[in-house]
Amino acid sequence: MMKRGFMWLASAMLAMLAMSGLAQADDEFKAGTDYTVLEQQIKDPDTKGPYLLEYLWLGCSHCQAMNPLVKAFEESHPKVSIVRRPAVGNDRWVFDAHVFYALFSMGHGDLIYDIMEYYRSLARSERRLPDLADVKGYIASKGIDPQQFEKMMDSDENLARLSVAYRDQQSFGLKGVPVFLVSGKYQIRFEALSKAKDPQTRFTALVEYLLKQS
Repeated sequence: MMKRGFMWLASAMLAMLAMSGLAQADDEFKAGTDYTVLEQQIKDPDTKGPYLLEYLWLGCSHCQAMNPLVKAFEESHPKVSIVRRPAVGNDRWVFDAHVFYALFSMGHGDLIYDIMEYYRSLARSERRLPDLADVKGYIASKGIDPQQFEKMMDSDENLARLSVAYRDQQSFGLKGVPVFLVSGKYQIRFEALSKAKDPQTRFTALVEYLLKQS
């Protein structure tokens, strides 16, 4: 997970979303300060055109806090594909990565924000993460066949996707989530947002800037 200081940043971002009339983001960004240039581009063979790649964990409070920021960007930039991948780490993360890919493989990727909110709510109310029975109950509540979903979790298709996601995260040394890669070339540094008066505006401006570079 990211450093504790990021928890303050995430909370501040949510607060900033409700504010208006704040200073605009700077027009200039610098490598090493605002973003890191990856030695090897992380490509997504299923995506054409500009894209923003996010590595996340369904149960990550920082990823959950970033969702309004990402959603706002997604809604305002329909021509930019938001590509999401689950980070693969310990056994818990692997389980949730299977849940993640089953959701997308069955054509329900639009539930990504909703299921992350479900994880967040369960963690707050019961101080735990969902187990398989919980996940199947959630899936059933959305009108999805829970037995088919469980089979998809362990399908060869999902295992192949997990393998690719893990290989690519190893190539750039993923150490925590969330991670945002613009065009698979540029990794956003959260230091670029921590001092911004309006993190949402700066995040958007930085992504737009990096999209132009690529």
